[in-house]
Amino acid sequence: MTTTRSNQKKVQQQQKDMEYQEKLKLLDEELMSFYQYCQQVGFSEAEMDMIVAPLVATLRKSLMKKLAKVFGAVLTILALCYCAAQLGSVSMHFAALGRLFMIKLLPFWDWTSMFYESCLVSNPFYGEYTLTEEDCVSCEALEHVDRLGGVAYEQLLDGYLNRDAPLIVVDAMESWPVMNTDDFWFDNITQLYLQDEKLVDTVPCILTTNLRTGSSDLHAFLKRIHSPKVDKWFVHWQNCDIHAVKALRKFYQRPYFLSSSVSPAHFNWVLMSSDYNTKIYKKVELDSGLIMLAQLRGSTAFRLTPHNPCNSSCPELLGDLQEGEMLVFTNFMWTFEYFPGRNLDNVAILTETVWEEGST
Repeated sequence: MTTTRSNQKKVQQQQKDMEYQEKLKLLDEELMSFYQYCQQVGFSEAEMDMIVAPLVATLRKSLMKKLAKVFGAVLTILALCYCAAQLGSVSMHFAALGRLFMIKLLPFWDWTSMFYESCLVSNPFYGEYTLTEEDCVSCEALEHVDRLGGVAYEQLLDGYLNRDAPLIVVDAMESWPVMNTDDFWFDNITQLYLQDEKLVDTVPCILTTNLRTGSSDLHAFLKRIHSPKVDKWFVHWQNCDIHAVKALRKFYQRPYFLSSSVSPAHFNWVLMSSDYNTKIYKKVELDSGLIMLAQLRGSTAFRLTPHNPCNSSCPELLGDLQEGEMLVFTNFMWTFEYFPGRNLDNVAILTETVWEEGST
């Protein structure tokens, strides 16, 4: 019985299709006859355009209505998908399906090389500076990191930055309000991210910690360390979202020794730890530029290693950054690594600023 009904529907559909095709064929023949008649009578092209203008306008309106319906349907589907993606469980399934699709795509297109690229489109005007053995003369005689106070910008520029020599400024943060606040702690950082509406969905570009969070969800991590049951941890993350970069600036200021012509930091980092005793250095992947590490609480042990080929002729520089001190260097020459001090609470902020060698 069901098969019979199905066959009847197919026959009816075929009849409708045949009727539709016959109507189109008849309409096409009539239009051709009308066109030939107009040519025989002697109508010009302009006159023929005027005659068929109402028909053309009607066809265009019909086509536009169809396109509007299709476009509206596509927008509705996309809007529904976007709203659904805001739900945690749905978003997780979408991400899983997307990963499966990308994996299935590998036999036809190897996208893995693009995944690890920092820029998808190369800039023809950008040329990355490469160290040569001639550059190593600036660091081969360095034995330690100098500690100075009352530093003038010209002194910093000529004596250190233009010579690729790092420096610790011991009085860089004396006027900062955060340094004169006794109750500053992790709560100040966590509340900044948990209470600011613009930072609710912020995702750090890089997050490294010994606590297994299962994702780069900064909010989940901050809520976790807020619990008194969690101890012996460290974390550092990079803010590259503009709202997060601006929000963190409330905890630091432009150092007195830096010229106003130097642009503000384009990225910033937070380095925090609690009772995390280790001697294993943690590498921080920094963009090339002017790097300033401000120690707000506790201390940080650091190691600066020369890039290849200068690592064979220049020594590693080791040092300790104490509360209120700031490490300043350009990382054209140096790789930065650190491990948290043995204090119960350690908080530092690192900034990355665009810097051209020989800037004045």
